[in-house]
Amino acid sequence: VSGGLRRKGRRNGALRRPGGLRLRPPSGRRLAAVGGPAEPPPETAAVLRVAEAAARAAGLLMVAKVGAEVVQVKDYAADLLTAVDTECEEVIRKTVFEAFEDHAFLGEESVGSREAMDALIAGAGWLWVVDPIDGTTNFVSGQPMSAVSIGVAFNGTLYAGVIYDPFRDELFSASLGAGASLNGAPISISAARVPTLANAVVASGAPPNPRSSAPCFRAMSLLAPPRSRSVRILGTAAISLAWVACGRLDAWFEPDLSPWDSAAGALLVREAGGRVTDCEGQEYVLGTRPVCSSNGKIHDELLGVLAEAGATQLDVT
Repeated sequence: VSGGLRRKGRRNGALRRPGGLRLRPPSGRRLAAVGGPAEPPPETAAVLRVAEAAARAAGLLMVAKVGAEVVQVKDYAADLLTAVDTECEEVIRKTVFEAFEDHAFLGEESVGSREAMDALIAGAGWLWVVDPIDGTTNFVSGQPMSAVSIGVAFNGTLYAGVIYDPFRDELFSASLGAGASLNGAPISISAARVPTLANAVVASGAPPNPRSSAPCFRAMSLLAPPRSRSVRILGTAAISLAWVACGRLDAWFEPDLSPWDSAAGALLVREAGGRVTDCEGQEYVLGTRPVCSSNGKIHDELLGVLAEAGATQLDVT
């Protein structure tokens, strides 16, 4: 099989990649929703427990090796990779396949091509969407602000999401229809106390792709007080989304994200009572690249600012 794949048998038409990654024959890209059927699959509770265990296991490795050296630069000079990213992904992969050997796995450090990613998202069955270290630049710099992000979908619907910040020992978890929690305690967004954008603390990113970072900075310039209360850059989409879910931030946006950046966080925000769309207001689905999340109350105001800044998607050049 081309592209470094080898056959290890088929399951429902899927090709399995070494380590359990499987690719489904392309049949037209199907967008995958966060919301879905009221009744979750029977495995959902077990999936969430395994996701939490996998996140904690990878987090232990992160804490032990924070400040690791860069071993590779990806598509852009600021897009970094350490050996620990790969080690953490393998820890998560092993934990997942020990429990669910027939599930599919989409990991940032192993997915390969964009086509492979799209094929996995379009496939049926269970899919684990994993960023082993979200906030690698922070991690390399020795800054304790990075996290493990694990979202799990079934037939395209996200049913479980876990974000683990090992430096604060904060485990954010969500299950579709069951709410969101932080270390087992229920969490909710800030809508009750932050009803307008002028009162909001809004975050964005500084992504390595200049076509993505430029729209972020244009929008943040427009959001300077008094348009909002303040603007923040945490350097990690996962923690930013988790903080929107628990009310530490009131909104967060970026015009271009990969599924592993947003899957877990999107479910967390929605289960905590917030809203997640693209940067033009279309509801988030697994595969949406521009992401705008908020407490809901300020969402339309923020979308207006993003439109004004021309920050709803990647810059053309």
